[in-house]
Amino acid sequence: RFHQSTGRRSLSRRKKGGRRWEARVGNVTQRLLPSGSSALDVSVVITGDYRPPPYIDLNVIAEDSINRQGEKVISSLQERGSRAGRSFFERVEGIEATAKEALTERPTRAPTGKPSPGPTGLPTAEPSLLPSALPSDQPSAQPSRALEQTIVTGSSQDLQLGGTTTSSYGYLFNLRTKPTSPVVQITSLEFYTESTQSVNYEVWTREGSFKDFKGSYEGWTLIAEGSVEGRGLGRYTQIPDDTFTPVSIRGGGGEDGTRAFYITLDSKELIYKLGNGPDSDVDVHASSAELEVYEGEGVLTYPFPAVAEISYYRYPRQYLGTIHYDRLPCKPYSVFGHVMDLPCPDMPTSSPTPPQPTRN
Repeated sequence: RFHQSTGRRSLSRRKKGGRRWEARVGNVTQRLLPSGSSALDVSVVITGDYRPPPYIDLNVIAEDSINRQGEKVISSLQERGSRAGRSFFERVEGIEATAKEALTERPTRAPTGKPSPGPTGLPTAEPSLLPSALPSDQPSAQPSRALEQTIVTGSSQDLQLGGTTTSSYGYLFNLRTKPTSPVVQITSLEFYTESTQSVNYEVWTREGSFKDFKGSYEGWTLIAEGSVEGRGLGRYTQIPDDTFTPVSIRGGGGEDGTRAFYITLDSKELIYKLGNGPDSDVDVHASSAELEVYEGEGVLTYPFPAVAEISYYRYPRQYLGTIHYDRLPCKPYSVFGHVMDLPCPDMPTSSPTPPQPTRN
């Protein structure tokens, strides 16, 4: 007959009609079996302390890693952005991480305090700049956008020559302002080429659409010409600013707010993308708050082929590159207001201009 003792570690067995032996070691009791027994039942109880792994706060680790290796994080972001043809991170100079609980509250959309009963500062030594004609109705909900804006076309797949990219000599396309947009000024262009050697480029432009004016340089103005070293796959190549003459596009959209561009190389190394529309200058394939980029046409030779040579034009096609523009060429806005065309109006003087005295 078998039994288990409680409260102590033990081994035991009792045989009917026989003698019982037992041995005790520490707190363990052992009962020895008579000779000739062929079985032994054992009951074991094991006790111990649970020791879980140390608690790790991943938020603290991530915050500490970014703050310790900020330069490496920036370098990695800039390198990846450069490979994707994006310049978003190029101006980043520093980065740091802050725990969520340490963040300050967002600023309110409107002032939370009442105006003071009197002036809060000393008068300035000189007059301040001219005030706006009328005060604004309300403070803006968000900070104003930067004056220098860009439109980046294409995708990362396009930059790896995937999808529906193709190459040729030149490209024609139209830019249009939106109906509510004021005048803008195009300050530079970037294009896409697989070459890492020096390439020769030209940029021509004219007011209005290119549709009825391709194949002839009459009415077109050369605004950029020179050579530049191509940046190769994954990155757009920028036309140097000192070779590019800025041009404006009237506000208000429509035909008056349209400007055509013809960008060409003298080699078959300009990359663009197949379009989706039924024809060129129908579908918008990229846009911003002020501008729309319309699908254009690829030009299969250099220089500008005659329009009668229709086989040298392919459409619709999409521009791969970056468009740099100034959304407010007449500054400050408080003085000039909503300007629809350049040149900017004359700056009002701080006092009336007296007329010149007459001779008689």
